[in-house]
Amino acid sequence: MSLYHLTGADEATSILLTFPTSTPSNLPHLGESQAVAMTHLRVSTNADDKPVQPSVRIQGTKGEIQVYGPAFRPEKYRVVPKGEGEVKEVECSFPGDGKGMYWEADEVARCLRDGKLESDSMPWEESIIIMEVMDEVRRQGGLVYPKNIESTVYPTSL
Repeated sequence: MSLYHLTGADEATSILLTFPTSTPSNLPHLGESQAVAMTHLRVSTNADDKPVQPSVRIQGTKGEIQVYGPAFRPEKYRVVPKGEGEVKEVECSFPGDGKGMYWEADEVARCLRDGKLESDSMPWEESIIIMEVMDEVRRQGGLVYPKNIESTVYPTSL
């Protein structure tokens, strides 16, 4: 993790995760998978006006998914099967000039409407696991937020 010298915010981060494989694979170490995630605030996915490359690639034993545009507001995605098979390309349309988070807001609205305290598509357990991974990434990278931001006390004053 690289911290921006003027603010101390995380400017660039690379993460290597090893986790249990949930589906059969042809990996030499059965039962383990790896993921690599990289992010950088000052690196563009299309800096030289050449054809846009995917900003996200999810690769597996059966092919890959390529996401184009910012990850929080994808313009399209492609499903590319390994070997023979038809490539599927899907355009993503956004209402208005929003910058993402539509689906998350819609899910919250559905849960509130239906009187649910937890989403079926994104349960608390999964959210907690993601936050624990991100907390460990921050810990290993030396990124510490101010105590008021980290507080679990509500309401808090910033």
